[in-house]
Amino acid sequence: MFALRLFGGLFIDGDDAVRTAAARQRRRTTLLALLALSGEQGASRDRLLLYLWPDSSSARARHALDQLVYATRRDFGADAVLSTGTGLRLNPAVVQPDLWVFDEAIRDGAWEAAVAMHRGPLLDGVHLIDDAEFESWLDGQRSRREQDYRGALERLARAATARDDHAAAARWWRERVASDRTSVDATLALMRALAATGDHGAAIAEGRAHQRFVRGALEMEPDPRVHRLAQELATTYPVTCDDPPPARASVDPAIPAPAAPRIDDGHRAAPRRVRFRTLAALTAVALLVLTARQGMRAARAAKRDAVHAAIDPAARTLYLRAHEQWESRTRAGLENAVVEYRLATERDPQYADAWAGMAQSYALLGYFGFAPGDAMFAKAKAAAQQAIALDSTAGDAYAALGQALAWEHDWAGAEQAYRRAIALTPRDATVHQWYALLLAYLGRAHEAARETAEASRLDPLSVQINNMHGVMLYHDGRLDEALGQFARTVDAEPDSAWVRRNPWVLCNFGYVAGAAGRYPQAIGLIERALRVVPANPRALLDLATVYVEMGDSGRARAAFAAADSTHPHYPMYRAMLEARIGARDSAFAWLGRVREWSLPALVRLSNDTAYAALRADPRFATVRRRLALPP
Repeated sequence: MFALRLFGGLFIDGDDAVRTAAARQRRRTTLLALLALSGEQGASRDRLLLYLWPDSSSARARHALDQLVYATRRDFGADAVLSTGTGLRLNPAVVQPDLWVFDEAIRDGAWEAAVAMHRGPLLDGVHLIDDAEFESWLDGQRSRREQDYRGALERLARAATARDDHAAAARWWRERVASDRTSVDATLALMRALAATGDHGAAIAEGRAHQRFVRGALEMEPDPRVHRLAQELATTYPVTCDDPPPARASVDPAIPAPAAPRIDDGHRAAPRRVRFRTLAALTAVALLVLTARQGMRAARAAKRDAVHAAIDPAARTLYLRAHEQWESRTRAGLENAVVEYRLATERDPQYADAWAGMAQSYALLGYFGFAPGDAMFAKAKAAAQQAIALDSTAGDAYAALGQALAWEHDWAGAEQAYRRAIALTPRDATVHQWYALLLAYLGRAHEAARETAEASRLDPLSVQINNMHGVMLYHDGRLDEALGQFARTVDAEPDSAWVRRNPWVLCNFGYVAGAAGRYPQAIGLIERALRVVPANPRALLDLATVYVEMGDSGRARAAFAAADSTHPHYPMYRAMLEARIGARDSAFAWLGRVREWSLPALVRLSNDTAYAALRADPRFATVRRRLALPP
């Protein structure tokens, strides 16, 4: 039997002679990988022909496939690849993919077996050239396996804690932290496990290492819970530590960014880039959608490859991981995206797409209020300008620049940047989506709805874009259309986990449902969102607003009382709550405390008729001038 390793690269364990032959004929190994990714049901011959020989005639491609199957059976055994009518599949009795063993262990709850099988990200360092559809699908498969791996580690750690085996728990939590150094919960759990073993110095050191990493890699302030736990341990169990806690909140320039991870097969030399195509487990419609979504970016990347030579394979892997994290629109996802994009630019400083992705990640961290806007948008602007300097046709970089200029209240400059982005990448759905945001800031809801309609047409699979289209339809006075848009995005989506990754679509659907008088539905949607972003003042304002619509101001205040008052946008959302309740004097008192404007709040304040009275109040002109809001 031969073992086909897809975790950590693409390798074959077995007879030395066969491994040598496979190394000489890479396409044979590629075929095995394609069939392994296709699962036990296998892949159709037509699909294999499409991906392996896209430029050959049908007759020539079929002959080439027959020859490849013959050679593979000769090397690995006559039964290694089985025919299934019009398709092919692997015979696990001859060639056993580690991916199948891992998936079976996860299904059976054999957590240790699953962890033992995981040797690194799926097909790490293996790339498909000029096929964005497969790379996007593979990145999703890779992300799912990474989540399964981390979940297995957490289950093992918790089981060890339950039986008071704190040393084992610390070992599992240490592996969990190594798989994602930005995870606050895993870091806290590791610190507690180490403290439970009596090694309080190691626990404190882990906390400080996490803080250094977040400051150095993300250039952000770490979660205060880590610092508090380290302080508690240091106070309760004084230890000698060579690593003093950081004394200031600013980024220490003396701290070097973490080295890019080695992405190789365990040897010194990095693996050669693997050129192959695969069967994406997608429907024909999804393939077309993903093609439209990524076509322009793939074309630009191909052009730069021709000018600057091939992009570093490790940088490309980091970029794809980052893009998957960026799509989540969660705080952890965006923070992880910044790390991966930064590492990609360190591997390949000429990688314009990675700079643009970093710019967009910083912009969204500021937009959602996950980090201080002044810091995030300044970084977004710098990264966008670097991307544009490397590639003046990078439309997504101009879009991120538009976000930063809007934060600086340069409304004319922001619109110019977005128009430039659309001219360069008219089929980039995110560019249309972000331009719609600027139009909404300016109170041009009808134009904003037109732009989000185009974005949704270009990328009908994006939760965030369809969410934004529903918001703009609502602000354009098209309540029924907005409800229908949200229903198609949330209720009609069978993959509920996909929707839950983005809490804002649930909040916005709930807000619109409340405006339509669907109160139980609205409350249920927003409470689902709060499981993802608990204590977030924006989400709690949406919940409180539903209670206001129901005529229960007391319950509205009680709901909002759970909001994090240290959040930089708390005064803004508190002012909006007071305005909705009718306490306009109190609303203006809170507006007087606003120092950092929430851009999502600006969309609502500029367009929602519920705030017409607040906008019409003469005192609002003073607020507008002080905060440099659009006219």
